[in-house]
Amino acid sequence: MINFSLPPLPVEEVDARLADMDRLGSRDYAEIGVPMFLVAEDLTGQSPRPVIHDGSGRILAMLLAEGVEALRLRRPDLGADDIARLIEALADRHFLSLATPAFSRAADLHPVEAA
Repeated sequence: MINFSLPPLPVEEVDARLADMDRLGSRDYAEIGVPMFLVAEDLTGQSPRPVIHDGSGRILAMLLAEGVEALRLRRPDLGADDIARLIEALADRHFLSLATPAFSRAADLHPVEAA
């Protein structure tokens, strides 16, 4: 893993990420489906276009690395399911939030329970 030498995340941010993970993990995927990105791969054998690195991959790697470290301090028995939920929460915050309305915030996916 890349060593980013980052300061620890503030407690509030760790709490927010855990809350996102719990909120997203409580969805009924069988009913609402799972949002995903489809990435095309060129299998034609032609030489690929030059890749322009804009730094976004490094930023996402940093977000994942700092999240894993923060969660590891809270949950020493961190497992693959936790990592998958963290990735889902990061995708929700940084990709799916660009949708209008954000996928995970759409009212029909998270109806308010009657009090």
